[in-house]
Order: sequence, then structure tokens, then C-alpha cells
Amino acid sequence: MGIAMKDRFTNDKNKYRVETVSGGGRYGSKARALAGGIQADSVENERLLTPVNIALALMLSVVVTAAIILTFFRVSSVHVVGNTLYTNDEMAAYVEQGVLGDNTFLLMLQYRNRTVEDLPFVESVTVQMMGPREINIVVQEKELAGYVSYKDRNLYIDSEGRVVEASAKKVYGVPAIQGMSFENTQAGEVLKADSAGIFQTVLHALDTMEKYDMSASSLTVTEAGSVSVVFDNVTVILGEDHYYDLKLSKINALLPLLKGRSGIINLTTYTSETKQIILQKNL
Repeated sequence: MGIAMKDRFTNDKNKYRVETVSGGGRYGSKARALAGGIQADSVENERLLTPVNIALALMLSVVVTAAIILTFFRVSSVHVVGNTLYTNDEMAAYVEQGVLGDNTFLLMLQYRNRTVEDLPFVESVTVQMMGPREINIVVQEKELAGYVSYKDRNLYIDSEGRVVEASAKKVYGVPAIQGMSFENTQAGEVLKADSAGIFQTVLHALDTMEKYDMSASSLTVTEAGSVSVVFDNVTVILGEDHYYDLKLSKINALLPLLKGRSGIINLTTYTSETKQIILQKNL
């Protein structure tokens, strides 16, 4: 037989055990051959999975991935949204700067809601990769409620009175604030107006205009706190800080009818009980 069996009795109360002793024959040879093959494969796998081989495999995968990204992820189509002060070409040229500025994947990583400091009037820029060769540029412009002129610059403020930009450029649709005295103020600071009360009146008027998405060329305030706003060739006298929301909502509804006309609308005493709004011709 291929396997020999021997019975060995113990000396303890006739208990015994059975041991299996491997013998010769074809079954024993096959078992030894199989064990040797398994052991050889294990050694070979251990040789393949050395730290050096693993590192080389990782490096190769990185190189292949980088080659694919650099070769196939090239900008050929650009869409721009949110820009009113810069053209699509200007924003695309700004984003696609540098040696790898035309790589869609790298641009997406570089511009993830990125704050912009070297592009006036722009708060942030985000690049969305729509495909291997297509990107979407999302522009977040700074809020501009109005501006005051100081020396050779225009100090643009938001609805809270904070200076968000200082530039010689004039932005269409943002009203010039006139009649208010102030000190020099740096970007990021609240405008240092001489009269806090008048400044609050101006901010209230600007905030209400922003609410109705109204564009004006100028806003003038007197020492008494009376506000006048110029829409194209029509001057609207709002008066002191009373019923601004009511007054400007009515004017906003009339603006399409006032297009191409000129004159003065005095809303100083206007209330919810007022029946008519009269456009007076300029003298």
C-alpha cells in the first residue's frame, strides 16, 4: 500500500493512539511534488511583492495617469457666466495663463472658488470641468452699490458702506454719490463719512435701489438729508428718509414709460395716499 499504518498502544489503561506514517508509492510522491510547487509559487510571489517593485508599480501608474491628463484634457470650449464688467475673452485669457493654462483638469483644481486679488471688481472665480475638453468659468463679481470720488480714484462701496474697490475706472449703472463729506478710506473699511446720519440715509436709498435692481447715474444728498436720484435724464427727488421703499417701487414701475423723457419728479411729500406722480419739465 502507498501509506503504512502502525498502531501504538499506550501504557495507560489500554488507551491507544494511531499515527500515520508517510510511505512511498505514487500518492506520497504526488503529495511531495504538490507541496514543493506551492512552496515555489509562494517564494516567487514574495519576490514580486517587494517594496521596490510596489514603488515602481505606483510610479508607473502615476506616470501613465499624468500622461493621459496632460495629453487628452485640453481646453477647446469655454463658457463664462456671471461676468458683467469683463468680456468672455478677457475672463478666459485670465484663467488660461501659464504653461499648463489650457489643461481642463489642472484648471479645475486651481480655481475652486478661488479668491481673486489681481482682477478689479471680481470677488472669486471658479472653473468647472464639464468634460475633458470643456470648462465653465463662474465669475462672482463684487457688490457695488455706489461710489464716491477721492482725488484720482473712485471708492466703490457695498450696501453696508464698506469700500470694496478703489479704481480710476467708472462702472456703468453704479451711481456716483455726491454731496457727502468723508475722509480717505482704505479698501475693506467702512467709508469714514463726516455725518453718520446722512451716510445712513444714503445707504438706505442705495439698499432700496438694489432691492428693485435699479441702475442710476448719480445720487445726491443735501446737508438736510434730502436725497435725489438721477435715472437717465429724469431726476427723482426722494426727500428725507421716509417711504423710500414705496417711492422707489413706484418709480421702478414707471421707468419703462420714462425712457427717452427728461424732467423732475418730486416725491418729497409722496405717501400711500398720493394719487398722481407728475413729471415736470426742466426749466
